[in-house]
Amino acid sequence: MKKWGFLFVLVLSVFLISACGGDSETGGDGISEDGTLTIGETGLYTSTAGDFEVTINSVKFETGEDGEKALRGTYVVANATVTSRASKAVNIEDVLPFKIFVDNVVNWNNVTAGTEFSFGTQISGEIKDGESITGEIIFDARESETYKIMLGSKAETTKLEWDLASDDFQ
Repeated sequence: MKKWGFLFVLVLSVFLISACGGDSETGGDGISEDGTLTIGETGLYTSTAGDFEVTINSVKFETGEDGEKALRGTYVVANATVTSRASKAVNIEDVLPFKIFVDNVVNWNNVTAGTEFSFGTQISGEIKDGESITGEIIFDARESETYKIMLGSKAETTKLEWDLASDDFQ
């Protein structure tokens, strides 16, 4: 009888430990459905407009040329690829609420969609199911050692986050 009790406890322990492991879910296609991502990783963002695969490909700082100076100190430019899984065509700037946190404080100076700079244009445009758009997400931010790009809000269970340190920038 002791053998069966020990075996039961052992099997139960294995199940509990394996259920607690990991901090993000990934679908069978390797796309993270929650959690914190790094540069190059793809997350699945779910909204009322549909589902979108989002990858931050790279990030860099830009100062801008004459007349383009950042109000808060620097431009953080994230090159992103968005693939639509939505059943209808949508304007990307209407359905993807990107924000940047500087030292864990939200920075509200996001650049208006479609704005053109010498270093790139804020991502915008219509996207249909199965289509992808690659472009820049541009933030006017203060200079810091750490940033977080978030898609969605902190309260959403489907939010995506990319934690960025200074060595992530090109």
